Formats: sequence, C-alpha cells, structure tokens
Amino acid sequence: MSWRSLDSTPESLPLPMTAVPYRLSSPESFPSRPSSALSGSQVSFNSPTSISARSHSVHTRLPGLLNQSSVVASPVESVKSITSFFTKLRSVSSTPRHSEFYLQDELSVFLVEGMLFRVHRFFLQRESDVFRTMFVCPPTLDGPEGRTDDRPIVLPEVTVAEFECLLKNTTPSPLSTTEEWIKLLSISTRYTMERIRARALQELEYIPPLDPIRRIVLARKYDVREWLLPSYVTICLRRQPLNVLEAVELGLETMVLIAMARESVRDPGTLKAFDDARSSVGYEEFMTEVVAEVLGMRDGEDAGT
Repeated sequence: MSWRSLDSTPESLPLPMTAVPYRLSSPESFPSRPSSALSGSQVSFNSPTSISARSHSVHTRLPGLLNQSSVVASPVESVKSITSFFTKLRSVSSTPRHSEFYLQDELSVFLVEGMLFRVHRFFLQRESDVFRTMFVCPPTLDGPEGRTDDRPIVLPEVTVAEFECLLKNTTPSPLSTTEEWIKLLSISTRYTMERIRARALQELEYIPPLDPIRRIVLARKYDVREWLLPSYVTICLRRQPLNVLEAVELGLETMVLIAMARESVRDPGTLKAFDDARSSVGYEEFMTEVVAEVLGMRDGEDAGT
C-alpha cells in the first residue's frame, strides 16, 4: 500500500486514533514539536529525525520532566492523593489549642499625651474588661484604629508615666518606687484591672509605708475604703495636731471631724471607759471604735462624705 498525501485522504475513511499510555517508556516516545507556529490555513510538520536528535530535543525543552518519575499518576492514584491531603488537613485543624497559651495576639498603637506606644494586646485584654471591649468594637467608617501610627487608639486622661508603669508591670522589669506603684494603682483602677490593682495596693503597704494623710487622699481618689479608718485613727492618736498643709489636703469638713475625734480619744470619760474595758480590748482597738463613732463611719464609709 502506498502512502497518500493528507489532501487525498477520502472523507469516508476514519482517521486512525492512537491511545495515550500512562507509562512513558523512554525519551524517544516524545514526538518532535513543529518547527514553526501554527497558522490558520496550514499545518507544517517536521521531517523525521533521528533518535539521538529527538532525545536531545526533549532534554532541551523539558529539562524538569525527565528528572522526575516517568510514570504519570492514574486517576485512582490522584484521588487517593487528594483524599490523603484533606485527611491530614482535618487532623491538623482538629488538634486542640491550649486555652491560655495559644496566643492570637496583635500589636496595637496607642496615643497617650502625644506619645505613641506600640504594644501587644494580650496582656491588656487579659487584665481589663475595658480593653477587651475596646478591641472587639466594630471599626469606624474611617477603618480600624490601632493598626498604624496615623490612626492610633487614643487613651484620654492617661499620663505617659501611668501607661509606662502599666506596661512595665506586664514585663520582667519590676517597678521599684512608691510613685510608680501609685501610678499603677491609678491606671489599673480606671481600667478595672483587678489583679494588677490588688498587687499595687499590696506593694504600697510596705515600700515604704505611706503617711496617713496621703493614704486618705489616695483612698478617696481610687476607692480604697479599707485604708480610711486606720489612717484616721493614726492621725487621732498621734501627739501633733494637723498642720495647715494637711488640713488643705483633707478639706475643711474632714479637718473639723478629725479635730473632734482627737478631743474625744483624750476625753477623761473616754479614758475611764477604756480602763474599765482594758481586760477585754486593746487600746488601739478601743479608740478605733471611738473614732469611727465620732466620724460617723459605718462599713468603711468616708468621713465628711
């Protein structure tokens, strides 16, 4: 049988179809690519080339393919591979996360007294309901705040020193001075950080002890009711009366009530009553009851309020 040109092939004769095998036995099985681009009116084929030429052509155009396995994955193998991938993905996503130490933290930019801070959210929202609520608020029309220096989260009525003390408390660098602990008490009270507030109060009891006048001022400002009565008793039992500066700090009404309490604890009738009760009660405990009665303090209420 003689070969016919493509143009003379009868339309009634079906063209032969070649099955594509899954295994490529050798580089020689790759056909030679057309030497010119296909046009709309004709197809140009290369003339047959030698085995070595075809091998060189394949290695030149497909350098990565022959370095891999020459076996093409079957549909069944492909399905198995995809199934294995999603099985591993489900396994990773179902791994439990630690409730406390799996941190999904972000850095936020704060503006305090014209100074920018960029800090982790984790410690702030762990300690404060105020910060927790702040971070879950929906963004404004201008976009979320705290992501960039141009749109920081503004903390009004907070000083740079107070915010520094708060941040130091969340890091290994401890506070050391009385003033730092007072600043920490201030900001922890305003942002309802109960654990940090309790620590500040504990430290202020000892390093060093505050004088009773300042304790009263701080107790009123930061709602530390347990400081009030012991401080008033200390003032009433000491020898020296209030001076002008102390009277100004405490206010007129409190100054008058303290003067009345000081007279009462020194009254002969009060001293006689203590002598009668000496066997069952100590001097300071007895006078505490006297001062509380004069000041009208019940359940920690402040005198003069």
